[in-house]
Amino acid sequence: MKQQGKFIIIDSFKDLLNQKSIDKITVKDICAQGGVNRQTFYYYFKDIMDILSFTIFKELSVEIAQNRTFETWEEGFIATMNYMKKNSKMILHIYNSSYWDEAKTYFVDFSNNLLYNVVKECVNSMGVKLQDKNKVFIVNFYRHIFNGLMLDWVSEGMKEEPEIILRKLLLMITGSIPRSVTAFAEYEIKE
Repeated sequence: MKQQGKFIIIDSFKDLLNQKSIDKITVKDICAQGGVNRQTFYYYFKDIMDILSFTIFKELSVEIAQNRTFETWEEGFIATMNYMKKNSKMILHIYNSSYWDEAKTYFVDFSNNLLYNVVKECVNSMGVKLQDKNKVFIVNFYRHIFNGLMLDWVSEGMKEEPEIILRKLLLMITGSIPRSVTAFAEYEIKE
């Protein structure tokens, strides 16, 4: 029964975030919307940023949990974009707020973790050894591509369908992660 309060708070927060900018949402608003007291809010969350990160990134993790591998990253990418499109009012209310820089940091960390797993799996499946600094370089390169595409898409109002963006992305990068791993493995041998 106790967890029910947490879900009421999350649902209230999402309802409000669909209506207005996160800058205009207060703990008092969330509590009034859900019919809970402030003590209940603070039992589960430290502040607005805490509930934001928990809500959005927990949901994103669930959406793409099964798509964290080299073979399934495309499904993870499309699941992320579909989640964002389905929740476009919330995402735009975050994007156009003073919270965006903090939220962007979470997206970067989230992308880093996903891409690191993909690169690591690729390295293992190819049977090569790469220094961590070169794995990180490859991860950062692709993270900038993926995050850049998503940020541009959000800033343009998420009008283009995610499947179209994925098709264009695949035209540009198909086979490029294994080529990058191979090139860095050869580069390390020459060093």
